[in-house]
Amino acid sequence: MNAKRRVAIVTGANAGVGYAIVQRLVVESPDPLTVILACRNKGRAQEALDSLWTFFNALEHKHKQQEITYHKPELRIELVDVGSVASVLAFNQRIRDQYRHVDYLFCNAGILPSTGVLWGKVLTDMFVAPMDLVSRSDALAQPKQYLTEDGIGNVIACNVFGHYLMIRGLEDQLDKTEQDPGRVIWTGSMTAEKNRFSIKDWQGLEAEQPYESSKWVTDLLAIRLNEIWAGVDLASGVSSGYLNASSLDATSNANLETVSLTPPSPARRNTRSSAKAVQTTATASNSSVSPKRHIVSITTQPGVVASGIGGLSAFIIMLRVVLHYVLRLAGERNQTITGYHGAHSNVHAALKQPVEKLDYKFKYGVRCRRLGQEILRVDKLVEYDEDQAKIVVGELEKLRLSFTSS
Repeated sequence: MNAKRRVAIVTGANAGVGYAIVQRLVVESPDPLTVILACRNKGRAQEALDSLWTFFNALEHKHKQQEITYHKPELRIELVDVGSVASVLAFNQRIRDQYRHVDYLFCNAGILPSTGVLWGKVLTDMFVAPMDLVSRSDALAQPKQYLTEDGIGNVIACNVFGHYLMIRGLEDQLDKTEQDPGRVIWTGSMTAEKNRFSIKDWQGLEAEQPYESSKWVTDLLAIRLNEIWAGVDLASGVSSGYLNASSLDATSNANLETVSLTPPSPARRNTRSSAKAVQTTATASNSSVSPKRHIVSITTQPGVVASGIGGLSAFIIMLRVVLHYVLRLAGERNQTITGYHGAHSNVHAALKQPVEKLDYKFKYGVRCRRLGQEILRVDKLVEYDEDQAKIVVGELEKLRLSFTSS
């Protein structure tokens, strides 16, 4: 491997937003890259790799004609099931054996299990909340999670814990990047909402919408990791930080919108019992001064992408795609539709320079104008709950140690 290449890992890179992240990252990166397609299915990963090489070979031809600046990538497949602890641990070991550093880790793979469409909900929303039909998953019948062979809810295992296990196992590699900090970029969701989550059921085992619950956990985790890596004194909350919580430069991109759509949470009264609950739930790694790490974590959302997630039939997906385009032409900007548009926010979070222009307490998303022009959307996560985040990370760490401690 060329030591000067930056190394990127993209989970779920065989389709949708993950596939497009690989495309855009290579095209937009000023540096040559080694990109690891971290996929569960070997056949689908190989099909994606072949398709990507067709795409990049066409760029190579344009490059030779001096039409574009382009660095030919190194592409590799590494099989991993992020829903399996053993698979993630084995993946981490292979990466540590082969790569001294990892510059970008895209935590993108995810599942949205469903048993079909709630047609009664569809009919109601047609009259009451028609936009929900093309921007939310409420009309999908989501089954309750089942426990994986590791004893973890299947949705939280794939969408959150597998990635947390990957991050913790590759912290040394993420910490060894040159100059720029290693970046962890999460593919979140517009549907991540605090009211879909219960701290008493942080895995979402009893949740009616476990996908939305898991995506709220993603947002909590994405922010909290920065505070830990910055060497926070967790008792006082004092941190030097790599990213400043008020450093967002909204004027640095003409196609940028800064919005705060979520209402502020009501003021919370701190009590001895609530403080004690946080203190006793957190693990040792979450209860003292953590060592500083040269790593940052950013959460993103891809808008409304017409992907196969949710397991809907091809006919319903086709109808939704048509409806997505109709709505976008009518001016509804969340309809990104394609994975290529949806990947814009992920790649922005990876390549934005200087890194101080990013703010980890914001979610970076993407919107599209009628004809597909991308607009960076920046939402302040005003409902972020530090107490919840501490408890969740403490539980994740406790779970991780149960598998990795001998």
